[in-house]
Amino acid sequence: MLLKNTRERFGAVAKTLHWSMAIAFVAAYVIVYYVIWFIDPETSIKPALFGMQPDDNLVIPLLNIHWVLGVAIGVLVVPRLLWKIWSPAPDPLPGLKIEHLMARVAHWSLYLLMIVLPVSGYMNTYDPTNFGVFVIPAFKDTSLFHWISVEFALSWKDIETPMEAIHRFFGHWVAWIVVVLHAAASLFHHIVRRDDTLIRMLPWNASRSKLAPNGNDATRQRETFAQVGKAGER
Repeated sequence: MLLKNTRERFGAVAKTLHWSMAIAFVAAYVIVYYVIWFIDPETSIKPALFGMQPDDNLVIPLLNIHWVLGVAIGVLVVPRLLWKIWSPAPDPLPGLKIEHLMARVAHWSLYLLMIVLPVSGYMNTYDPTNFGVFVIPAFKDTSLFHWISVEFALSWKDIETPMEAIHRFFGHWVAWIVVVLHAAASLFHHIVRRDDTLIRMLPWNASRSKLAPNGNDATRQRETFAQVGKAGER
């Protein structure tokens, strides 16, 4: 498998970064809602579901995993964006201009989430994040927070409160919608359009027939979409 992207498909580096961040993102989401719904005595569903009783002693250890995953996402988004510049994505598959525009908006929205959620999440942490091998201090214990608090006369609460609000808003109302739409669009291309949109990002090498579903080659399909787009503009 090639490391860099080609005009037809994504390379190994892009695929590794994509799926590593996707798995970390979903896992972080599952863990935090598992804590909220089942483990935290203050927020758990009552009466307890599936016989799972809340346990306050598990809240911090489980949230620690959530924080570790969040930090990992925040770290991985940097090489992912740099790689996007160094090795551009494959050529867009046949489609209307509005579809390509919506795809670009969706992708950049995901990148924004991968920055906003880890940064806002870290900036409202009051406990250190233990990776087992090393520990990342809570933001309130860092020299950056000390500099901000002195330079702008802000207390920990002045920073923690808005950062928590941003984290909760994007986490509760934005992230899952963007992710679900992204996954739904991929499945639409795979099942309905039957093109390589999803396939060329899969970890293994795969491809549908080079022939379009109607028996024409990919070039003719591009021409067909272009004609449809021009007709819609008239």
